[in-house]
Amino acid sequence: MPEEVFRPQLGEPHHHAYVVEDIEAAVNRLADQFGAGPFFLIENVPVENVISRGEPAEFAHHSAFGQCGDAAIEVMQAVSLAPERVANAFSGPLPRLQHVGYVVPPPEVEALRGALDERGLTQYLSIRVGGAETTMHDARETLGHDLEIHADNDALRDFFAMVRAAADDWDGSDPLRPVET
Repeated sequence: MPEEVFRPQLGEPHHHAYVVEDIEAAVNRLADQFGAGPFFLIENVPVENVISRGEPAEFAHHSAFGQCGDAAIEVMQAVSLAPERVANAFSGPLPRLQHVGYVVPPPEVEALRGALDERGLTQYLSIRVGGAETTMHDARETLGHDLEIHADNDALRDFFAMVRAAADDWDGSDPLRPVET
């Protein structure tokens, strides 16, 4: 009997994230050209425990989240990134696809992250947002973009449900809105 091949189970993409030079300009283009939106802006995304391969790192950025048809999208603007491996992941011509995000059940997330690392899709950034750990894996050589792995959690589901609901009968007004806290 042939040996069973392990296939990392990413599931369906959760969202696509684009790194841009100017969030407001990018959101206006997405709204005008694709009818995407509305977008919810989080300035200075509150990340904690920012680590890159075992050492403290910086991942200061702004993000806006919206819907484009059935797809959730994130538009990101970098503020301060370190060390160099983190900065390199967000460098290059802008705008561009930076990552595709996946949400994985908590019991499976560590095995998936380990499997990606073992296959050369190495984790270069780990952060905590709202109590949940998120990791970034370098898949640029294979896919042309990175992978973002989230452990499934209520806060993530609730936030993206709010984004989707806002898009349902959106009339095109106010394409960029602050996140209400």
